[in-house]
Parts: sequence; structure tokens; C-alpha cells
Amino acid sequence: MICGIDIGGTNTAIGIVNIKGNILCETSIKTAEYATVNLFVENIALWIQNYCTTSSEPLEGIGIGCPNGNFYTGCMLNAPNMPFKGNVHFIDLFKKYFKNLPIVLTNDANAAAVGEMIYGKAVGLHNFAMITLGTGLGSGFVVNDELIYGYDGLAGELGHTIIIINGRSCACGRKGCLERYVSASGILQTYQEICTEEQCSPLYKGYKELCEAGKKGDPYVLRCFDKTAEILGIALANTAAITGPSHFFLFGGVAQGGSLLLKPTRAYFEKNVLFTSVGNIKIEISGLLNKNAAVLGAAALVQKHILSILTDEQ
Repeated sequence: MICGIDIGGTNTAIGIVNIKGNILCETSIKTAEYATVNLFVENIALWIQNYCTTSSEPLEGIGIGCPNGNFYTGCMLNAPNMPFKGNVHFIDLFKKYFKNLPIVLTNDANAAAVGEMIYGKAVGLHNFAMITLGTGLGSGFVVNDELIYGYDGLAGELGHTIIIINGRSCACGRKGCLERYVSASGILQTYQEICTEEQCSPLYKGYKELCEAGKKGDPYVLRCFDKTAEILGIALANTAAITGPSHFFLFGGVAQGGSLLLKPTRAYFEKNVLFTSVGNIKIEISGLLNKNAAVLGAAALVQKHILSILTDEQ
């Protein structure tokens, strides 16, 4: 058994996962209800311990996915939308309760990538990228079976590469970042801009509404998705020239738009990718989309860690 923990600004999901990727037990708590991070960690630890007392199988480790999670330090680094401010040393805090267990932490997009590698469509793949599309744009890159962390543990931020010079302001402090155009709020802003150009009032205020209207053929919504797909397709084409993936997997609420985004993204990708890669790289919806991917991804961190140790010993 492995425990997967996905720490979010609103909710934190905790689950016990077996080696086949089945979630045996799970729960969710409100992150912001805890006055201190120590009480937050204590409550999670007690839930894990209580479950373990009822199970005949031992707990093999704990995986944690969180915003701005640093794999090297085990810290959450100044995550802007979290109630716990500053650098939070989550691994040290959990080690007080689980001294002898391996505990692995990384950011939520990297955790999703490992989840895809262990439990999803990327089983057996050696080079791929996971693109998480929701309130922001996260990404995890696997090259030669290893996640790219960089020297500081913070590499792989595709969402904060500049795609439009002097474009929309981003929370990171720069302008024109990819996530300002391909996140749910970014797509809605594109739709509103198209409506302004056409001198009409926007009819839809939520991403789900936008998807429903697109499926019914609303021309302004279809233009919005086409523009979004062009930006995303170019960004993925640029990425392919650097990391050389065989697959891109799209995950998250925005990816649930399905063919509205996926079909034109593939077309713009093929139009802009380096000629040596034309027709060789697949763009697919994640195999974890309808599962509790956050918990599975966090648990997969530990499973990958254990497999790495066994490989080294052999």
C-alpha cells in the first residue's frame, strides 16, 4: 500500500493505493480550515495511521503532490493560493509521524506525469510530456524514463513560457505566458475579446457552458477554441523540438472539452512542428482523466521511487 496526498488551496485529497493503481480508501479535507500547517499535517497523519491499523498490508511510503513542490528539498515554495505561507517543509513535518517510510514530494503536474507513467497511457513509454489544463497550465516532462527537475527542482514550467510578446499579464509577474491563453480563464477571456470585436455581448460565463455551445456550433465559441488550439499547438511544437517526446498527454478540466480543443490542436501542431517530427508525435487525452488522478499521481511517486531502488540494487 502507498498513500497519495494531493494538497490544494481549497481541498486536500488523501488516498491509499495498491500496486495495481486501485484506490482502496480515500478522503478529502478542507485545506484552509486548519489554523496551522502542523495541525493540517497531524490530521492527515492520524487518518493514515487509523487506516493502517485496520489493514493487514503494510504501508510502503507516502507521495505528496502540491503547488510549487520541490522534489529536491521536500518543500512547498511560496505557493500563492495556499493558506500556508512561505516555504513549508512537508517532508520534515510528515517524517515526525512516519520516520522509517520513504516520503516523496513534487509539484502536482510532475505527480500527474508519474501517475500517467505508472497507471495511465504512458506505461512503457520513455519520453513524453503531461500537460495539465485547468485554472492554470502545469506540465511534467519525462525524458529517458526520468522526470526533468533541473538544477533547482523547478524545471518544466511550460505554462510560464512567453507565447505572446507583451501579452496578457500573468500572476508570475511576466506578460504573455502560455497559461494566460490556454487555461480555463484564458479561454474565456479569448471568447470575450472575440465578442468585443464582433460588437456583441458574451453569452457564456463558464468553461462548461462554452464547451456546450461549441458542440452546438456557436461560431464565436468555435473561433475561440481555434485560436486557443493555434497557441497551444505552436507551444507544443516548440516543446517537441527540445524534449523529443513520443506523446503529449492532456489532462484536467480544460482537456474535458475533448475534440473541440484536441482536433485543432493536433492540426496546428503538425503545421508548426519541426519537419523531422511531422506525423511522429501523438497528442492524446490522459488515461487518468476519469480517475482520482491527483491521488494516483502522488502515490505513483513512491512506486517509481521503490522501483528505482530495486533497479539500482540489481
